[in-house]
Amino acid sequence: MTLAKLLASFALVFLSVLASAQKKIQINGFGHIESHFEHLNSENITNAYFAIGEQDLFINAIINKRLSFLGETVVKFDSGTKSNFAPSIERARLKYEYRNNHSIIFGKMHSPINYWNDVYHHGRLFFPTIDRPQMFSYFLPIHTLGLRAQGQNLGKLNFGYDVQLGNGIESSDVFDSGVNYSFLAAMHIKPEYGTRIGASYYYDHLSTNSYGVHAHSHVAHNVDYKGPVDFHMLALSIARFEKKVEILSESALNITRTDTLGYANSFSTYLYLGYNFKEKHTPYIMGDFIHIGEKDLHSEHTSSMKFSLGYKYELDPLANIKFQVEQYLGSPWEHHHDSSSKTEIKIQFSYGI
Repeated sequence: MTLAKLLASFALVFLSVLASAQKKIQINGFGHIESHFEHLNSENITNAYFAIGEQDLFINAIINKRLSFLGETVVKFDSGTKSNFAPSIERARLKYEYRNNHSIIFGKMHSPINYWNDVYHHGRLFFPTIDRPQMFSYFLPIHTLGLRAQGQNLGKLNFGYDVQLGNGIESSDVFDSGVNYSFLAAMHIKPEYGTRIGASYYYDHLSTNSYGVHAHSHVAHNVDYKGPVDFHMLALSIARFEKKVEILSESALNITRTDTLGYANSFSTYLYLGYNFKEKHTPYIMGDFIHIGEKDLHSEHTSSMKFSLGYKYELDPLANIKFQVEQYLGSPWEHHHDSSSKTEIKIQFSYGI
């Protein structure tokens, strides 16, 4: 058999397998490209640049009536590589529905600690704003690798619960020292269509105050303190997405305890308000405040207020453009902790395939 015939035969076999699997496997890709204009007020520095955002491969597979798989791999910015980009496995989980709306989930997953982290993945196409709330950069545990019991849409209020045990903030995807699992319990109700109210509690013991792939974005992590930290977090989410009005409120209280300084309280609150008109147009406003306590040895002490005015235009269900003007007061959360304020204009094109 010639090479051409061999390749043709392989292509036919591959296409037939792919066709038979189309009903069970769904593969999507998401990404975004941005333009930034920023002025650091206290330093009188202005920067203008374009940026490639995260490129997200999203896989859903139905293995049988009870068993399914969800995978998400993202290529994102990484200053430790020559190209400044590197692939990252964000989710790889198996879900087994053992009884009506009750499931066991095993693998790497987003921690269901608040509405944003539980509902949105890395595709910015679905974000109501350009950026995540500031708490994602300071103390919110984004991922967990472990075991999770889940219930969804139970009773008249569509009650849901999640109980999760897994590798904590200091762990990697392949190892964690000692016997020290993180714990999360979350619940929510959906009293009517488009409305969800939820609360959660998270605990982890950080023996050396380090961080791994499951932690927050490490923007203000305290690298000097290497002692043990007891990490507690309480979160409250209120989301209402109607045909016209969109409301999302995310609040979190982070309580840490160390033998050195005792208890420290840090908190964050985020509020988004949007209004849809003419189907594809959504102007919005957003306020975001975070405070890291002076006694907190897990993160560096900081306070930051962020206000945004934005506009989203939907080109297609799988493509939109967002325009956002931001004003920071306090210590901005990106790479300018010594700046007292920052003004930024962002334009983001988000897409899915």
